[in-house]
Amino acid sequence: MTAADLKKTADELKRIAEDLRAVTSLKSPEELRKATEYSVRGVRAVLFGEKAFRTDLVVFLACAAVASALRFYDWISWCECAVMIYTVFMALVGEIINTAIEKTVDRISTDYNELSGRAKDIGSAIVFVSFFGAGVAWFVILLGTALRYWHIG
Repeated sequence: MTAADLKKTADELKRIAEDLRAVTSLKSPEELRKATEYSVRGVRAVLFGEKAFRTDLVVFLACAAVASALRFYDWISWCECAVMIYTVFMALVGEIINTAIEKTVDRISTDYNELSGRAKDIGSAIVFVSFFGAGVAWFVILLGTALRYWHIG
């Protein structure tokens, strides 16, 4: 390897290091405060502006209470409890994504458009698939719990 090749490699490594520093740099306290403010504003918007989110939030709270009760009585493990709560929480996240898609599509135009309708349907599918996945996880965990209880599994 020649000196020119080494210099070229060193320059490339410096450029990569600078790019990594830019990507991984810590935010200032002001940037963190603003990011938090925007996030809280978004949570408030979806909480107070979307009935579907409030309904899903009630479902989440009920499921979290059931999972916690199952853990309290030692019928499920900590890990199973966490999975049960997390899967329903991800359905809440799906509802937020769906709301963002719907608001963006409505911002562009409220006129009927096939692609806009498809985007909204896909957003709805996110919520459906999230809840379906949560249902599968709950079924598997509760079935395993029942089989352990009856000493079948």
